[in-house]
Amino acid sequence: MVRAVCGLTTIRGEHSSIKFSFFIECIFVYLAAYLVFVDKRLSVNCVLASTDESWTFLSVLTGFFIFEEVTLIYFDLRYRTFSKELHLHHFFSFNGFFLALFFHNSHCYAMQMFLLEASTPFSCICWCLLKLKLEKTKVWKINQWILIYVFHARTFYELWSWYIFYHDWDNIKQNIPWSYIAIMFTGVGISTFWLTPYWTYKKTAQFFFPVDWNAEVKGKKKDEIDKTS
Repeated sequence: MVRAVCGLTTIRGEHSSIKFSFFIECIFVYLAAYLVFVDKRLSVNCVLASTDESWTFLSVLTGFFIFEEVTLIYFDLRYRTFSKELHLHHFFSFNGFFLALFFHNSHCYAMQMFLLEASTPFSCICWCLLKLKLEKTKVWKINQWILIYVFHARTFYELWSWYIFYHDWDNIKQNIPWSYIAIMFTGVGISTFWLTPYWTYKKTAQFFFPVDWNAEVKGKKKDEIDKTS
């Protein structure tokens, strides 16, 4: 365990963006959970309610997803890969958060959906340990199990979100522009029926066969990135 923890701190250079994402995602997930489930001011009206904290949170989050997409494009160009699932994820996430700011509503729903990112810190740890050749350690296996369970939890969370949307539909259609509704529901639908099931399968398979798939495809460089959110 000590070797694994110490190893994580040695990830440097161009891959330091993974450590940056890890720390930012941990902070953001905690704040989003607090604003959605503890601070009841937003849940009074999930469409119209907003707070100073939610404005700040969504503004920073919009900039963070720009950083994430620019970083992904860089790795795609450098290693000649194309992660269509993650590009889709970034596209709908950015537009969802930006439109929440632009139309001055749905702050609660935007942060509700951001909680799906709870899987990202564990994915970062998984990738770092793979790069350090520590995939046979207990730390990697424990982290991978947690990651798999988090992805299963995402499935139930997404279904619960659809239930919330259904019960708040009158409020949604009366106060949210249809362009935003289309972006929001398309993004949540893609996540529910494509991205989460796909990533759950990939991470489950990776537990039994702990390899970095990107490093094996078409003879690419060994130091490529496992771009699974």
